[in-house]
Amino acid sequence: MKLPVRLSLAAAACGSLISSFPLHAQTTPPVVVVTAARVPQAEDQSPLELRVIPRERIAAAGADGLAQLLQREAGLELAANGGPGQPVGLFLRGSNANHVVLLIDGVRVHSATTGTNAFEHLAPDQIERIEVLLGPASGLYGADAIGGVVQVFTRQADGLAVDLGVGSEATRRAAVRWGRASGATRMSLGASWHATDAGSATNPDNPFSYNADRDPYRNTSGFAVLEHDRAPGHTLAARLTLADTRAHFDAGPGVDDLNRQRLATLALESRDQLAPGWTSTLRLARGQDSLRTDGSFPGSFRTEQDQASWQHAVALAGGDAVAGVEWRREQVDSDTAFTQTTRRVASLFAGWSGDLATGHRLQLALRHDDDSQFGGHGTGNLGWAWTLAPGWRLTAAAGTAFKAPSFNDLYYPLQFGYQGNPGLAPERSRSGELGLHHQAGAWRLDATAFDSRIRDLIAINDSFTSVDNVGRARIRGLTLRTRWAAGPWAARAEATWQTPENADTGGRLVRRAGRFGSAGLEWRGGAWQAGIEAVAVGARFNDAANTDTLAGYGLLNLQARWAVAPQWALTARIDNLADRAYTLVRGYDAPGRKAVLALHWQMD
Repeated sequence: MKLPVRLSLAAAACGSLISSFPLHAQTTPPVVVVTAARVPQAEDQSPLELRVIPRERIAAAGADGLAQLLQREAGLELAANGGPGQPVGLFLRGSNANHVVLLIDGVRVHSATTGTNAFEHLAPDQIERIEVLLGPASGLYGADAIGGVVQVFTRQADGLAVDLGVGSEATRRAAVRWGRASGATRMSLGASWHATDAGSATNPDNPFSYNADRDPYRNTSGFAVLEHDRAPGHTLAARLTLADTRAHFDAGPGVDDLNRQRLATLALESRDQLAPGWTSTLRLARGQDSLRTDGSFPGSFRTEQDQASWQHAVALAGGDAVAGVEWRREQVDSDTAFTQTTRRVASLFAGWSGDLATGHRLQLALRHDDDSQFGGHGTGNLGWAWTLAPGWRLTAAAGTAFKAPSFNDLYYPLQFGYQGNPGLAPERSRSGELGLHHQAGAWRLDATAFDSRIRDLIAINDSFTSVDNVGRARIRGLTLRTRWAAGPWAARAEATWQTPENADTGGRLVRRAGRFGSAGLEWRGGAWQAGIEAVAVGARFNDAANTDTLAGYGLLNLQARWAVAPQWALTARIDNLADRAYTLVRGYDAPGRKAVLALHWQMD
């Protein structure tokens, strides 16, 4: 069965369910988000395309890492160099994997040497919710947000909770969380441990790196949150997150290669209501991405990002205005001799969102970044929403963005005939989108068309000796999304058709599919909960010349939960039920069938 048929069947399945059950009015309160405008707003107020993954969906997902969860729940594409703990790249609307900003509670975390984010090491059991902003967002968040922003919010523990799990490939999981409020002070603590003895990360299609051994993965993570109301409307907060990981990988036969990676954030905040409708947020933070490799090619690379921001949100002209300043310093510490190791960025930003007239809502943002390496860059976002009729909404948005070259791109020293190019310019983009949204009782349908143009793309040159600003890309697409809930049943489906192409050659961008989607059906009754999920991805090319085709694939997952007692619950999950063999990156194995059984205990 070809992929378009699979996607059509998934959409038809949800459509038949919608017509088979009566629709009931939703009684849940609106979801409040902050990533789309940097101030709280209802999800359905934003003219920008968003995905929100709440705690209950994260708990049901059971994914080894964040990337697989985002693929199923937020409509993103992924590529991975093997199984658990191996490097993962996420493609937002067909843009490159390094065109996304990762925030943990508002703090940036990424490697300044590679320019990528370690999504594979973020533990889902420590996440309260995830907000994904699709489309250019440099007007809100500065460099790198060509494809969008993924913001992770740390869990707020309440009482004491313990999770224990076991599964295939000798998977073991353990997590504990504790939270307590005493007067004006609130504290949350959590720790988790995840281990799996995964199979080889590579296969014989990778003759240079293949090693037929097992590649285990270990992840020890923790978080701490302390908040204190020093007076009504005035709160001090300290937040800490930490992930310490060990991932074995293959870089050649006969050697047991190992990546030791640590991700950490530390933030101190003061949130103050200075007057009615006027809130100030002052944040000092540090994000760290530290990697040490042992084995065939040993080395160490550490990025430290010192960050400071002062943001003011004011009720103004029937809406919410936001303005502030930010400062960030990226510091690289490595046993590789980079000619420069520091970059500083000072930024000013301002925005406003609110109702212009009955049924019309406007959102705008402007930003100026002064980069110590590349000078000044101005970016912006503009969004508009129009309520055509009860239940019908039209949205339109446009924005610009840029991506600063990584330290590897710029300053990597001459090794094995390759070196960086200090003459690189930042990548730049401009994008637009148009959406139509319909809500009828418990059923919702969203259709969004998007068009992005990226220039000065950074890619390795033809002689494989360095990187250059070599080309342009254009990505056009359409996403259809439907959600429905009635009684004990809930269903969702999403499908994207896109043309992510090299605008100079007309070729498809590497590892980007022309069609992909996902669907899910869930039932809840009393103490029981069960669900089925499907993911379908079309054919992709593993190379820029479009000569090496990766076949499309479809995956089926099952999940179930049983509340044994008020404080006890059992969950079971099977991913890739049919044990489908598929390829995300040529020469690297993708996970086969995997089952996990977990026990949960909660005491308020």
